[in-house]
Formats: sequence, structure tokens, C-alpha cells
Amino acid sequence: MRREAIMRWLLPVIILVIALAAVPFANDYILYVLTIAVLMSTLAVSYDVLLGLTGYLSLAHGFLYGVGAYTAAYLTTNSGWNFWLAMLAAALMSALIGAIVALVAFRTKGIYFAVLTLGIGLVGFQFFLVLEPLTGGVGGFVGIPGIPSLPGLADDPSRNNLVVAIVLLAVTYFAALVFLRSSIGAACLAVREDVTLAQSLGIRVGTARLAAFTFSSAFAGAAGAVFAAISNFVGPDDFSVMATGFQVVVFVVIGGMGTLWGPILGAFLVVCLPEVLRGAATYSVAIYGILLLFFILFAPKGIAGAVLALRRLLPARPASVTQTARHSEAR
Repeated sequence: MRREAIMRWLLPVIILVIALAAVPFANDYILYVLTIAVLMSTLAVSYDVLLGLTGYLSLAHGFLYGVGAYTAAYLTTNSGWNFWLAMLAAALMSALIGAIVALVAFRTKGIYFAVLTLGIGLVGFQFFLVLEPLTGGVGGFVGIPGIPSLPGLADDPSRNNLVVAIVLLAVTYFAALVFLRSSIGAACLAVREDVTLAQSLGIRVGTARLAAFTFSSAFAGAAGAVFAAISNFVGPDDFSVMATGFQVVVFVVIGGMGTLWGPILGAFLVVCLPEVLRGAATYSVAIYGILLLFFILFAPKGIAGAVLALRRLLPARPASVTQTARHSEAR
């Protein structure tokens, strides 16, 4: 458990440092791919709070991601809002709708919960199509203003976008860590293990589940706002259940549910692998399927579980060395 806690804090910091170090040397295309990978990592971490910590498989996350994107797009384009305020409003709007979805969906459980959220995701996708005055309909929302330039990056929007995405991922990740270590996070873990036992211990199961769903929705909305600003265009297909809705599940399953840092690795693998195998783009769906089959059959705990298992295979430090180190620290 101690090793996993260390990995939760250390590995994401290493990933963020590497990403920031790559900023000065990459071209615009690589920067865009990295930005999308970081945004998908943010989405995956927020989703892991729901799936990994509480054990509920929601297929409405792509819809909530889209709510954030369309909210920010409308406010910055039609209402003249500052991007940062629009991103905050997008997070709040997604959190509000996520809470409403949770109140409806948590009346069911198990497979019925997943099917109900699938239906909500499909209905939400239809709303994006038919609410043309707000969303642009089938043609999408065009002309979305970009992210305001940070100090020193006024002439380099690609690097500016990546830095903003990295900061959002860092905020999301460490907010998720705080959530995990809180009393509500402990309640979510208890709910994941055994709902009946959690109820018998006096844990407010409904409050814990609602908090996890709302937290997850809020950061999904913030990620959607950043996506809208860096793309300058959003369309319904970006937020369909078959695209983002299932993709975020793949991120978390491949990365490792409940670890928070594992989904970051899963998102980077799934987003960047098609770019590495660009010649095999025709077989991208098959590649996703093979990845899922491999991890489900041979590494059910994902990349994070495999990494932790490898660490356990490393020889332990001799007791004498450990005692010597402790004596040195005491001195």
C-alpha cells in the first residue's frame, strides 16, 4: 500500500515534468497530440474517481464532457465571456447536470446503472444535434476563441495550450488525491467493496456516490472547455457514446482502476499509439480491441497493477541496510 501511495504522488509528477520538458523541442503537430493526450488524461482521472473509487460504470461521461465544451463555447463566442470564467462556468454546469444524472441513475444498480447512463449519453448526444441555436446542430459550433496567452507564450499558442492542459491535469489529479484521502473518499471505497456493509456501518451511501459523480462531472466539464478552446470547433461526434463515452472506460481499464495515476498512462497509450502506428490507422479499432483483450486476460489490474507487481518482484532491501539507514536518519 505504501508503494502504491508513493507511485500516486511521484509518477504523475515525473510525467508532468517530462511533458513540460518536451514543450520547447516539439513541433506544432506533436504539441497538439500531447495536448489531447493530457486532456484525455484529465478526463480519465476524473472518471477514475467514479469508476475506480466507487465501482460504478457510467457511460454518460462523454455527454458531460460535451456539456462543458458547449457551455464554454457558447459563453466565449456569443456572450463575450473571458475563457477562464467560461471554463469555471462549464465545470459548474457539468457538475450540476452530473448531479441530476446521478440522482436518476443511482436509483438503479449493477448492469441497469450502466444501461441507464448509456441511455442518458445517447439522449444527450441527440440534444447536441437538435439544440441548434445553442450548439450549432449537425454543423457544430465554429469560431470558438482560443485560450488567452500565458506570460511568455503570447507568440506560441500550441505551447500555451499544452501548458494550460498540463496545469488542468495537475489540478484535477491532486484534487482527486485530496478527495480520495477525505472521509467522503473513504466512504466511496467502502461502497465499492460492499454497499450493504457500508450501510450497516452508518455510511451515507447516497451522499458518497453523489459526491463522486459530481466531482467527476465537474472536471470533465473543465476538460471539455479546454478542448473547445484549443480546437476552435466542437461537433456532436466529438462527444458520442461510441467515441468519448467508451474511450474513457478504455483509458481507466488499461491504466488501472482506482489508482488515479494509472489512467494517465492508459490515456497516453491509447491516444499516442495510433500516431506511432499511423501506417496502421485502418486497424485502429482492432488495436483497441487487442489492447483490451490483453489487459483483461493477462493484466486485469492494468498498467498500474503490472508496474506494482514488478516492483514487488524486486529483491527487498536487507534488514541490516534498512536499520543502518534508520540509525543515520535518527542522527
